[in-house]
Amino acid sequence: MRALGIDVSLRRGLDAVALDGARRLVLAAPSVPVAAIQSLIEEVDPAVVAVDSPPAWARLGRSRAVERRLLALGIGIFATPAEPAVRPFHAWMRTGFEVFAASARAGFPLYRGRRAVAHHALEVFPHASAVALLGRLPRPGERKRSFRRAALERAGVDSSRLSTLDLVDAALAALTGLHALEGRFTAIGDPGEVLVLPVKRLPERYRITGPA
Repeated sequence: MRALGIDVSLRRGLDAVALDGARRLVLAAPSVPVAAIQSLIEEVDPAVVAVDSPPAWARLGRSRAVERRLLALGIGIFATPAEPAVRPFHAWMRTGFEVFAASARAGFPLYRGRRAVAHHALEVFPHASAVALLGRLPRPGERKRSFRRAALERAGVDSSRLSTLDLVDAALAALTGLHALEGRFTAIGDPGEVLVLPVKRLPERYRITGPA
């Protein structure tokens, strides 16, 4: 069992990390061109692909149900607007759409909330995955990289070879994919448009202090 996580960037390229079922690092590839991602997926041959990006614009309005649900949980996230409302900031999302399209060509269509996640591409959000795994929000002054590394290490992933925040995020995406394959996940959002979190139950709202 192997999961491939992909962190999306407009200018930097894609960062990809693959983990096996024992949480061992199989691949850590920084700055992968978008044009090469289909070949990479086919080479890695994962059971699931997890992508840190929305797969499409909102159907209506300034955000999607996925994002509104995360905000209700206390987790901040960039909103995905309907296409007529997009601004230059949102250009990176188009790169994410390309990654989902490449995943589909490689045999991994978008996961839309069906029971079986294997051989699908999942929408994930590494920061939200870290919050869910640690059971709390970052403390004041806590650095993103330290917080997200702590989530990986608690789950048994050796993060010593993950030299950048982008690779850490790709690893969190892959770890979320493994949890989904194991049935230890929650899919939030509207039917047909979901984001996967690596826990089976969610609190009403996350806070800085974790569960007692």
